Amino acid sequence: MKKYILTSIGAIALLSYLMGSNDTYALQAQSKATPSHTLVPSSKPTPSHTPSPKLAPSPTPVPKAQSIDALIPAGWHILEPYLGEKALAKGDLNKDGIPDLAMVIEKDAVKGEASPRSLLIAFGGKNNTYTLSIIAKNVILQADEGGIWGDPFDSLTIDRGSVLVSDYGGSNWRWYNKYRFRYQDQDWFLIGSTQGSYFTGATTMDQADEDDINYLTGQFIERRTDEQGHTTTKKGTQRKKPLIRLKEFNPENVQ
Repeated sequence: MKKYILTSIGAIALLSYLMGSNDTYALQAQSKATPSHTLVPSSKPTPSHTPSPKLAPSPTPVPKAQSIDALIPAGWHILEPYLGEKALAKGDLNKDGIPDLAMVIEKDAVKGEASPRSLLIAFGGKNNTYTLSIIAKNVILQADEGGIWGDPFDSLTIDRGSVLVSDYGGSNWRWYNKYRFRYQDQDWFLIGSTQGSYFTGATTMDQADEDDINYLTGQFIERRTDEQGHTTTKKGTQRKKPLIRLKEFNPENVQ
């Protein structure tokens, strides 16, 4: 009887041991199968490489012309103040050692109307090419703006690296203007002017009332002639003002 009881107790103990071992194994297996925390994938996965920054689009290149005529807009032509002589000047304007162009262009004639005029400037390049720099209005007077004198256009030259435009007109009272434009800081500016007037019945152009101003330095020369023909000259320096851009130029605003 005792032997049977011991045997039964041993069987129960063995069964408990086996059951306990299975539970331990199951927990171990579960711990391996289920992680202790869940990783949530990022909504923006990290790329394997850093993308290159976007570059700004390159500016549209300015077209180059192979000839002077190719620079002129359709419906326009180079002004010829005298038969066979074009209002065109050549010289280095941007200090690159290559001749540049300045010309007066005029719109093709319209019956009964004076044609508008503009100042065209182009930079010279290699292989006889040209790049348009600017077409400026309000610089060149029209043919009917010279009074009794007639067409007021006087001359267009390139002088000391700048463009010099001159006009002349009137009747008994004569007037004249000279405007100097220079390329600097990637733009065109008025850097000097000479404005004068005189009465032809009593004085000459050498005795004209004249104001000559250098806008870069503020220096000026003022000349006046009285009724007795006595001429006085005054020199000085005025307060410098912001330079006038060629594209905003208007003779009425020049002082």
